Amino acid sequence: MLGVKTAVQESCKMGRFIKNLIIIVVFTLFTQVGGLIWLAFLPFYQWLKGKFVPKWEYRLVGITSFTCIYCLVSLYIVPPLAKWQCGRVPLPIFSDSNLKPHNVLYFCLLNHHYVRPAVKESCEKVANQMAIRFPGTKTYYLDANFPFFNGYPLEPHFTHRNGTTVDMAFDWLDVKSGNPMNGAPTTLAYGASAKPLQGEVDMEEKCGNFLRSFEMRVTKHFYKEESYKLDETRTAELIQLFSNQKSVHKILLEPHLKTRLGLDKIDKIRFQGCKAARHDDHFHVIW
Repeated sequence: MLGVKTAVQESCKMGRFIKNLIIIVVFTLFTQVGGLIWLAFLPFYQWLKGKFVPKWEYRLVGITSFTCIYCLVSLYIVPPLAKWQCGRVPLPIFSDSNLKPHNVLYFCLLNHHYVRPAVKESCEKVANQMAIRFPGTKTYYLDANFPFFNGYPLEPHFTHRNGTTVDMAFDWLDVKSGNPMNGAPTTLAYGASAKPLQGEVDMEEKCGNFLRSFEMRVTKHFYKEESYKLDETRTAELIQLFSNQKSVHKILLEPHLKTRLGLDKIDKIRFQGCKAARHDDHFHVIW
């Protein structure tokens, strides 16, 4: 019986080890710093077990405590460390009335909103110009970069590694009212594609890469495509303003939108290639 009991204990230890390893890997993959925070939090989490008899009580306290610690570290400790380590700063969350994250919980709490200071300044300048030309317009950013280490990947992107890249949301219209929307129809903006119209070049057919439309195929089940349409006037102006920035090196956009929006003469605007995800749900700016 003692041998069986020991085997069970060892099995439980191995199960906890694997569970914590998975948590660390997932948190590191999606937040960069979350895995390290969880590793530092583990001793406290184990200590909680002896303080609460029902499992749900200590788990609730543990999850709540970790969430609070993670938020405090992300909001107050990571920014100065990121600026010191590789010169990156967070894009504004609430401080700028014209430039905003499309989804605070995803892009900001997961630390996807870090860039070099010059990139931040450029984004704020464009957002202010948009607000002047189209009063009430908010400019929304999506994935940018993690806070630390040049070359560290922000999955599933091929780039977004050096603090010089930001994905920007398109502007959209509500079909029924005809009014401009603030933000895209989908939760993260990705997937709400302004697909090629009849007669426009369709890179989906030319590329033959099923994965480049994965996000569009998933998100179309969660919003009514027919209820929204691309605000071509505001979106064209937004892309034009970014291209006017001397520091901007390249803008990635699907060819059919480059033509439709009247941006054919801008050399900075290029096709991202068949291996990358489609760029008719957002555009990608590189400094």
